[in-house]
Amino acid sequence: MTRETEPSHIAEEVRQYDYDRWLCSLFAPSDIREHLFAFLAFNIELSRIRETVSEPMLGDIRLQWWREAISGLERRSPKSHPVIEALDFTNRRRPIDFSLMQDMVDVRARDLDPTPISSIDELMAYADGTGGALHRLMMPLTGFESSEGMDAAGQAGRAFALSGIIRAIPFHFRHDLVLIPVEMMEEVGVTRNTVFQEEHRRSFFGIVEEMTKLAGLELQKAQKQARLAGPNVKPVSLINGITGLYLRRLKAASYDPAHSKVQVGRLAKIASLFVTNLSGR
Repeated sequence: MTRETEPSHIAEEVRQYDYDRWLCSLFAPSDIREHLFAFLAFNIELSRIRETVSEPMLGDIRLQWWREAISGLERRSPKSHPVIEALDFTNRRRPIDFSLMQDMVDVRARDLDPTPISSIDELMAYADGTGGALHRLMMPLTGFESSEGMDAAGQAGRAFALSGIIRAIPFHFRHDLVLIPVEMMEEVGVTRNTVFQEEHRRSFFGIVEEMTKLAGLELQKAQKQARLAGPNVKPVSLINGITGLYLRRLKAASYDPAHSKVQVGRLAKIASLFVTNLSGR
């Protein structure tokens, strides 16, 4: 694969599977855009393992492959894989935090465990270890690596991940994955086996409402930190605009993540990003 063909290939993968972050990346300086795509493509590879394997053991094998691939990258001995080659190119521009990448792989082992998340704290740790870690991984590409910038990046990714977890509840259910904390289900007298039953719809929507409020609080923190960090953090904090849009749609849908109102069109997303870009949040 040549350097000329790789960017378009990676960008297309990101556009297809992570349209929201792809859209945000278009607002980034052109000289770092393809490097952002490399990290986003890496995250896509990890996030799709659960839905592309027939049993957890095969998922574990895939995760181990990525652990070894990251170690190879660190040794400057990359495996032959489009995403790995893109990451190798990025690493030659600016050193990658390989330990953070390994942590992201480890967190994804949670996707292969059918046991529900036990607590809100565990849910927050999962959101931080997936979306938060991804945005911290991308932050050095901006050339702005202050603690304020890293905090803003991680918080933006964490809030967006939480909104994604909520919207994906029906999808996760079809793949035997429950990311609703057990303690929230116990409060309303349901279990992972009964929470989606028709007679418990009101309780389920109440849980989603509480999860949406938690995501809203995380978004408020992200917006505040983005203002403090300044314009340099925008390539990894603009996602705040889309996060807010999703949370408002969840409220409009009476906290039914399967409702059509939760779906957001491209024009609405673009408009939200322009507003966020101008406001600095």
